[in-house]
Amino acid sequence: MKTLIISDVHLTHKFDEKKFVFLQHLLSSVDQVVLNGDFWDGYQTTFDRFLNSQWNKLFPLLKAKKTIYLYGNHDQQKFSDNRVILFSNFQKESHEIKIKDATYHIEHGHMLCPSIDIIYPLSKKSLFYINFFFQKIEHFLTLFRSPHNMVLKHENAKIKRILSSIEFPNWYLCGHTHFAELDKKNKFANSGFIQFGKATYLIVDSSGISLQTNWY
Repeated sequence: MKTLIISDVHLTHKFDEKKFVFLQHLLSSVDQVVLNGDFWDGYQTTFDRFLNSQWNKLFPLLKAKKTIYLYGNHDQQKFSDNRVILFSNFQKESHEIKIKDATYHIEHGHMLCPSIDIIYPLSKKSLFYINFFFQKIEHFLTLFRSPHNMVLKHENAKIKRILSSIEFPNWYLCGHTHFAELDKKNKFANSGFIQFGKATYLIVDSSGISLQTNWY
């Protein structure tokens, strides 16, 4: 069983043909899919507009892969309704995969490392502009392969410190920070994001876990 774990795809009602083709090929190459939060972006669009966009061409493929949908901070459960079954077979806050002696605990990561939208009760309009601003900056920095990732890496380090303090016994797989990382020593992995022409994601199968990076 080859399981794909992706997060922070941040789809809206706007369609990107290159991204669509990449996702279509990626999803087709695995046996099961885990959408680990922020699959669509509730700060940049509405659930209705997302469902009615051309991204719905991915939905039959996602259903065929018995997709598990885990909620993130940009696609919180309250932002959607029972129509999540159009693109996923199971909906949860977290999920676990057990392979041989390893247990992989999967969740978005926003509750362990809360961002500004979780900490402060900001209006939807404020979150729209804050999100828009940071996405523009991240888009620019990603295109230029910037070392800004050192800031994002710090967020991963915070999560690992928390896991260490509570002596978390299993692998912890998350997204949220947008910094892709595979730390086998600390049983930690972050799937990164799929945006701005860059795609990072995790694969879990009988041989263990791997972190993949591609450009589209």
